[in-house]
Amino acid sequence: MEFELIKNGVAAQINNFNIKDISVDKGIEIKNCLLENVVVVLKNQDVAPAYFTNFVDNIGPIANHDQFIYDPITGERKYSLGGKNDKLIDPLSWPDPYTYPVQRVTGKKVKGEISGIFGTGILDWHANLNGLTRADGVALQGIKDVEGTSTSFLNTAKVYEEMPEELIERCNNVYCEYEYSPDTWAAGLPEKQKAVMMKNQSHYKMWLIQENILGKKGIYFYTNNRCNIITEDKKLYQDLYDFVFQEKYIYSHTYEVGDIVLSDQLLSLHKRDQNDPGILSKRTLHRITFRLSNTGNPTWIERKNSI
Repeated sequence: MEFELIKNGVAAQINNFNIKDISVDKGIEIKNCLLENVVVVLKNQDVAPAYFTNFVDNIGPIANHDQFIYDPITGERKYSLGGKNDKLIDPLSWPDPYTYPVQRVTGKKVKGEISGIFGTGILDWHANLNGLTRADGVALQGIKDVEGTSTSFLNTAKVYEEMPEELIERCNNVYCEYEYSPDTWAAGLPEKQKAVMMKNQSHYKMWLIQENILGKKGIYFYTNNRCNIITEDKKLYQDLYDFVFQEKYIYSHTYEVGDIVLSDQLLSLHKRDQNDPGILSKRTLHRITFRLSNTGNPTWIERKNSI
């Protein structure tokens, strides 16, 4: 297994590795690579959902197994949300690895119903970390009609590495108040999905400067979640925004079938680059959320001068 930095270190790529060969030790190695580099790419992997699931589960405990409700072959719903998949179904005991249930990201319709999530509308800068107890890792795999489409990832650890000391000092011990706002970062999403998502409505607080469990520092600045920065520094929001959202800190992954991208959601944001309905009605990704730093007792807002 070889690690290679890409886009001037904004992401890392793992070469000469097959996800079917994952083990506990290799999972730890990949997890540490992810915590160090924030965004990690594996090219041209097998698309069997059971292999993908087992691979991710060796990196961190899977959080969204109750949303593995779709048949990956037909796109039909197999289960109900929060129903049969109340715990992770062992992917290695599944009889056919290519039929293991999944969560899909697609606008493809099956029997008149969209057969995945985020099937319509935009998908602007966002993270799965929409609250203190949400999983802080996301894995995406390109499955079908993905060629030429891309997802962009903002690496805030690289941002922090290059931030002027003056700006770091202005951010130190400053937090933001957030309100879960999919209407902002996922405008136009299907109404059924919106209704389910709004059950997670929450308000939360996060420090601007964050550190994952490997000690990597970055910025949590989720501007699309109705971000209210709590400071008397009236210029900080705009100055920070202008510095953070620079192209040099963004890695855009153009998919080929089988490609996997892992991201640390504490120190990154991501967005879909194509929102054309014609593209979304065909493109299919598989999505898994998993836990890196977050074990159910988040410390991201708890420091000696905690709020």
